[in-house]
Amino acid sequence: MKIFLSILFFLNSLIFSLSIEDIESLYLADDIIGAQSMLELVEDKNEQYHYLSYQIYLKLDDLNNANKSLQAAVKQNPDKYSDEGIQLGELINDLKNVSKTLSSGFILEAIEETEALLEKYKNNSIVHYRLGFAHKENKDYENAVLNFNKARELNPYNLLYKDEIENIAKIEILKGKEAYDVKDYQTALEYFNKALSYDPENTSAMFRIGNIYYAIKDYGKAAEILERGIELQPKNYKVLYMIAKCYIAIDDSDKALSFLDRAVLVKSDYTKAIFEKAKVYKTKGDLEKTKSILNDIITLDEGYYRAYELLMDLEVGSSNLDQAILYANKALNASPDAFSILARLASVYNEKLDYNKARDNAKLSLKNKRNYAPALFELGVAEMNLCNKLAAKDAFSKCKRDRNYRKTANNYLKPENFDYYTKHCSE
Repeated sequence: MKIFLSILFFLNSLIFSLSIEDIESLYLADDIIGAQSMLELVEDKNEQYHYLSYQIYLKLDDLNNANKSLQAAVKQNPDKYSDEGIQLGELINDLKNVSKTLSSGFILEAIEETEALLEKYKNNSIVHYRLGFAHKENKDYENAVLNFNKARELNPYNLLYKDEIENIAKIEILKGKEAYDVKDYQTALEYFNKALSYDPENTSAMFRIGNIYYAIKDYGKAAEILERGIELQPKNYKVLYMIAKCYIAIDDSDKALSFLDRAVLVKSDYTKAIFEKAKVYKTKGDLEKTKSILNDIITLDEGYYRAYELLMDLEVGSSNLDQAILYANKALNASPDAFSILARLASVYNEKLDYNKARDNAKLSLKNKRNYAPALFELGVAEMNLCNKLAAKDAFSKCKRDRNYRKTANNYLKPENFDYYTKHCSE
């Protein structure tokens, strides 16, 4: 309503100059910002105008302009406004004296002086602001925020008070970020929570807290705090994706899909989220839907090799090895150095008993990523079947350093098993 009134009066001002009554109606409707913006449009700057200007600027805690306006009113009617002028001048002088004390480096003395002013000027937002500022200089952020909040409560029109609170919250966030960067999650969490206690709508703190809970695998808490943040920033597609990842981790695929859909709705070409949707549908066993989404990704971005990679896995699972090779080659066209694709391709060729091609692709994978366990394993299988026993044992020995392949590699290396798999070599 306030915005509508401001716009209405502004449009009227294009045709007519505003009257004092027009601005006063905005002032009385509590649209102080709107009233202030219209002051210059009044042509008849009489006593009533100057006093109204004073009231508006005083509401905004703009003491300099308030004093100028009041002095102009005093000139036109000293008897009516002089007492008020004296009171305002006294407040300005008292605040100047405190500022001098603070700027001279006497922070504790400035705090004492400002606290005394609170007794003299009760419920004065500017005095609370100055007290908050002194506490901030003393790095007493608790009391600083307490007084900035009081100033903000007394005067919601001055955005400076909110800015001061946000700036203190940023200080805590920077401390938290330093701790987070060295993986000191407990300390980081304390700083981020402190920032949030100062500024309860600080989405940066919320998202960082969510990242910590995700990192320590507390996915429920991560989702909870991230969802609080997304209510304030509903179009943050990266956070929507992160929430989906939390629900994937706790096997709630329906909620995961709902957040992935929201992420894609905000950013239609967000292939990372679309690919995650494909993976969720694969987990749910809906392979047709998975393939459909993957093909949509390829249409959107031909270079997104991970889509080919998953299509390749689906075809291998269905024993369509030639189709799997086709997808692998498309993936390699998009990303020739994709070591994971090369290792998978080696696996497919091993299944097709084409051990030379399996060996070639495994070696290419290892060229791009040294000691990559899946490639070492496929290389071992290929070399073993090609009767290159020493090369096979070397590959399996290196491969077993990875715990995911340790058991299988050790089984191949057992003398009785290795002899069995290479018995064709002596024929």
